[in-house]
Amino acid sequence: MLKPPHDSEKKLAIEEAALELFTKQGFGSTTVPSIAEKARVGSGTIYRYFESKEELVNRIFQQWQERLYHALTDAYPEKGSTREKYDHIWGRLAAFQKNYPVAFDFLEMMYYTPHLDRESKSGRLRLLKFLNQLVHEGREEFRPLSSDALIAIVWGAFVGLVRASTTGRISLDDDLLNESREAIWKGIIHTR
Repeated sequence: MLKPPHDSEKKLAIEEAALELFTKQGFGSTTVPSIAEKARVGSGTIYRYFESKEELVNRIFQQWQERLYHALTDAYPEKGSTREKYDHIWGRLAAFQKNYPVAFDFLEMMYYTPHLDRESKSGRLRLLKFLNQLVHEGREEFRPLSSDALIAIVWGAFVGLVRASTTGRISLDDDLLNESREAIWKGIIHTR
């Protein structure tokens, strides 16, 4: 049986409130009543849609993880050079963070939490598999480091830029993103 439209609006309000609170306060400090208050619904309403706070955080994680995956893989230059693929991923990651800063912070914060269920972890592994494929295909061009190390260098540098921007230490504009993309590329390619 389909729920009336206002029910789907309530569910969306719950998910948006939870996303913001989980990101600002962390999973442990966010309570169901605080989510309900921010979403302007009763606490019991949350349990009509989600069995628990853990289920709620996992659904939100899965939704945003899927959006990030598609942001990186849509229009991916399968037949392009390793550099074109790297530039594509960097550009798409930057656009995703710019368009969805709260969701980006949430995903980054939740990647290593023990609260993720099997389905959430599977989505995370799917993204890593995609990134590992790029490293594998470009193996001859990269420094002799493991795929995990190369991915961590690029991902970690990007997250570091975002954090420095969030704290006001830098202004993360297009020029800085482009210069950083170039600097990181030079750091991971094998110089002959």
